[in-house]
Amino acid sequence: MSEPDPYASPFHHVDLPGQGRSDAPLPPGFRLSAPMPPVGSGEYAPRRPVTATVASWCWIAGAALVVLALPGLFYTGIDGLTDDLLRDSADRPDALTRGQAEVAARLTPALFALGFAVLSVPFVIAAAKLRSGRNWARVLLTVLGLPVAAFGLVAMLMFASGVTYVDWVVGVAWSWVFLGVCALGFVSMYLPASNAYTRSAAR
Repeated sequence: MSEPDPYASPFHHVDLPGQGRSDAPLPPGFRLSAPMPPVGSGEYAPRRPVTATVASWCWIAGAALVVLALPGLFYTGIDGLTDDLLRDSADRPDALTRGQAEVAARLTPALFALGFAVLSVPFVIAAAKLRSGRNWARVLLTVLGLPVAAFGLVAMLMFASGVTYVDWVVGVAWSWVFLGVCALGFVSMYLPASNAYTRSAAR
């Protein structure tokens, strides 16, 4: 009768160096542990703070307000724009008909939306890269923040003076929302958590 192995354990399967793999049955209920899954390099990346996410979505929301909401506001005063187009073309030989003026009035905000969409491409790209902690995206949004603020203020003054075809209350409310969203995005990307995330992501 062989002596019991002093290194044996009812809980762990042990194979000593130089010893072939034992064919002895494992104790009841015992399972060999599975190998740990490999860890990718991306899992070592710093965790994105809430401030960086808020800043990114605020800039994207600002772009959506300009590309989608602002041209949509002009459709609320489409009749006034149609009347002005008819009045302006009345003295010309090729005066517009009512149907042509309506088509032109409805097409004008769509053209503005297309132009705003092209101009908003840098904002959307930088806002998306801001989630990854790219410092160049933050610098770009900072530089573009000045014309954005000027655009919002000029739009507010135009809406308040009533020179557009949008109700001034609706227009001023849009301007405040736009400026507030952009200001929140600007401040959020420079909060301490965002600063630390940008520095750690650059390493």
